[in-house]
Amino acid sequence: MMTSSGPAVCVVLLYLGVSSVLATPSVGKELKYEEYNVEHEISTTEARNNALSTDLNAIIVPAGCQECTKEEIQYCGSNLISDHCCCDKRFHEYLPYIPHTCYIGTQLCTPVATDCNEYTRLRICCCDKYLLQKWRHKYGASTAPSTSTKNILVILPILLSVVHIFVYLL
Repeated sequence: MMTSSGPAVCVVLLYLGVSSVLATPSVGKELKYEEYNVEHEISTTEARNNALSTDLNAIIVPAGCQECTKEEIQYCGSNLISDHCCCDKRFHEYLPYIPHTCYIGTQLCTPVATDCNEYTRLRICCCDKYLLQKWRHKYGASTAPSTSTKNILVILPILLSVVHIFVYLL
């Protein structure tokens, strides 16, 4: 004798059987979930403060760097943080002006760039100055000359004229 819940139980069991077959990896019988922990984090406030206090002219592109391609610049805006989290770890924060959180898991990471050396080359040659400028602009840093710079530019020709008069006429 079949109760009214009999067909529903069969359907649920059939669904569970099919879904477990689809969800189970072919290499094992158990699903494995990797656990991630925060490795380091740069908050938006920290990033903003760092971006606005860092002098863009302090970032010097080494002499051996070639002109960056469009693809390399695109890498700066899309995959650099992922490779930073994979390659730099907490040893040194090279991107303090970009808000981000890096996680660490049990599996070894693989950089999007060919390897960590290529990531470092791209970061130094193409990304550091480009991204600092981009984030400074995003945080509202002025690209126009400051008031003190404008004042110097107004006064400088007058001072040069005075110096010229004293040197050549006296």
